[in-house]
This record gives sequence, structure tokens and C-alpha cells, in this order.
Amino acid sequence: MTSSTSPTSAPLRVRSIPAGHDYVRHAVGRAADPTSGGAPGVATDPTSGAATDPAGIVVLADPLLDPAEPSRWWPHPALEAAERPEVLDGADLVHVHFGYEHRSPAQVAEFVAAVRSRGLPLVVTVHDLTNPHEADPAAHLERTGHLVLGADAVVTLTAGAAGEIRRRWGVDSQVIPHPRLMPVGVTEPYRLSRLEQRAPRPPERRTVGVVLGSLRAGVAAEGLLPQLADALPADADLVVMVRSDALAAAHAPGHARHEAALALDTLAERPDVEVRSHDLLTDGELCRALAGFDALVLPHRHGTHSGWLELCRDLGLPPVIPRVGYLVEQWGSPAGSYDPADPTALELRRGLATALGGPPVPARAADAEDSAVAAAHAALYRAARAAVASHRGVGSHRGVGSDHVSPRD
Repeated sequence: MTSSTSPTSAPLRVRSIPAGHDYVRHAVGRAADPTSGGAPGVATDPTSGAATDPAGIVVLADPLLDPAEPSRWWPHPALEAAERPEVLDGADLVHVHFGYEHRSPAQVAEFVAAVRSRGLPLVVTVHDLTNPHEADPAAHLERTGHLVLGADAVVTLTAGAAGEIRRRWGVDSQVIPHPRLMPVGVTEPYRLSRLEQRAPRPPERRTVGVVLGSLRAGVAAEGLLPQLADALPADADLVVMVRSDALAAAHAPGHARHEAALALDTLAERPDVEVRSHDLLTDGELCRALAGFDALVLPHRHGTHSGWLELCRDLGLPPVIPRVGYLVEQWGSPAGSYDPADPTALELRRGLATALGGPPVPARAADAEDSAVAAAHAALYRAARAAVASHRGVGSHRGVGSDHVSPRD
């Protein structure tokens, strides 16, 4: 079956892996919703559930894996294209974002070969060169290398990451900034309220937040939090948010995060620290909780980019950023930072002073708004499809050359 022979002006159907993630919905297209903050004019095809935009990009909906959990897209069946070629039916282009950790490097290589055998353009966004949820980076780099070397176009979020991709694999990539993470209708009221509250007011206690989520491998706790508590200004409290199910599991002796659970128990005894365990939060509940903080300390041990920074940007919440990967570059504005390999109370105190006493968080740049990011992806998709069509059967599968796709550095 051929899928990419239609004219350039025809709708282009994208099998995004995944489609149902917040980043993808904002970066490529999402269903029309007055509170969504998505690209203007984006609509949903009522027959397929796919999102379309005025440029004619159709993002195919993720397959329904579990009727009881309709939003779950993982493990994504499209990654099994080598074993099940039919999972690519109906697509004109494949775009891999993330969610391939469960596949071996060999299976990822077979997936790339399966996409190429169908004559489909392959676009890859390198969100993470170091997977924030895996302790050993080697396997993730090998998987990502297969995708990068087999892609017709590579995207990443910062010029620093683009440079590393070029050094590792000799491949140029286009830098497209991270769009917002949550709908503008959810976050904007909190950002505007924060700006209004910066007017002079009587002294009051401030709150520094840390979100540990499910205590995954890439999230610091025992090394960071005691130092952070000691770094608090005299007028500030610390709130540590953690999933209740993860915290309960971590209290079991022998659990990989048992030391973190013990550290949280000790911290909870301090009068200026609250360990706030919670169930899975909705977008609105999470934003409401974060809006109650005066600064957010990101607890990443490793990683490349972070959606948490984009949520801080859209809430107007100043972050304290670990110096890992390209997080500081992704933020792009003055901010407090610290070394997660050796967090000291002195450095964290300086970071908190910058976050709590600095200027307001700058508004999102125009090229990182949803409509601009979606337009950049639409142009990239059409160029990749045209290049692959022109090269079909005459040599290299790589269709978009470095003259078209190059980092902004």
C-alpha cells in the first residue's frame, strides 16, 4: 500500500507517536475548544477523531488500547510496525516523539526499516538525549540514534541539543521551541493573578514548592530536599508534593526509593515543611496547586528538556532550575539554578533569592506560541513528504537536507 503519493496540496495524515500527549496536541494540532489554547482553526475530523489544521495536517488519533482508560496511548502499537505492518495504514508520514523505552534498540531499528519500506517520511523529535526516567542512559541513546539516523527530518527544542545531536550522529536538526503544556484557559488566570499580586503588599510567608510525582529514578529527594529546607528564607515554607501510592510503596524496605521515603519522613517533622501526598491530579488541580507557590524547584537528577519549565512559564511561576541537559537554555531568561550532582544549601539559597526576588516571568515568545509551532511543523511535514517523494527509488531515503533543516545557532 502506498500512502505518500498524494499531491502536496492534499491533506497530510500524520501518525504521531503519540498523538494524545499534551505536548503533541499543542505543537501539532488539537481539537477545537475555546479553552484549549490550540492553534486557531484546528478542528477534529468527526469520522476519525483526528485533529486537522488550516494547513491540511491531519493528526491521526491514537488507537484505543483500553476502553476503561481511553486516554492511555502507551505502549503505542505503531512502534510494532515491523511485526504488524497494518498499524501504519492510513498514514502519509510518521512522527516519533517519545514512548519507545519499552522497545529494544534492535526493535527500534526494525521499526525504522518498516517505516522506510512503506515509503513513508519519518520525522523524529529528540525531546530527551538522556531519558529523565531511566538511570542508565546507554540504551536510550542507542534507540534514539537509530531513529535520528533513519529520519528524514529531526526536530529538537534547543540549539544546545541540536549541537549535541550533530556531534553524536552527524545529523542536523531543526529547532522548534516547546509550546505551552496546558491550555491557555487553564493557566492564564493564574499568571495574570500572579502579576497583580506583585504590587506592594504587607509582608507574608512565602511558599517554595517541589513536585516529586511518582518518585521515578530521575527525581531527586534524599540528596536535594534536606539542603533545600536548610536554604529556605526565614519567611518561607517548603511544600513537597508526592503521589501517595508511590510514597506508600517506597516505605517498603528494599524499595529503590526507600531512602527517599525516609528522608521525607524526617523532613515532615520540621515546622516549615509540609509533605503533601496526593492522588493523580487533573490539569486544573495541578495548576491550582502550583499557583499557590511563590517558586518551584525542579528536582531533576538528569534530563535534556522539561515540560515543567513550560508550565512554569505559562503560570508565571519562577523556577529554580537544575543545571542538567539544556534546561537553563530552554528557559531562556535569568533564573536561579543549582548543581543537582552536589546541591548545597548556599547555592540553593542563592537560587531561591533569584526566584523569589527577581522580575516577573517573561511571557511566552511569539515563536513558541501554539500557532507558530504548529505552522513550523506543518511546513516541515510537507517538505519531508515532497523530498521523500522526489527521492523515491533514486538513492538515499533522507529527503530534507541540512540546507532546509538546520539548528538556529
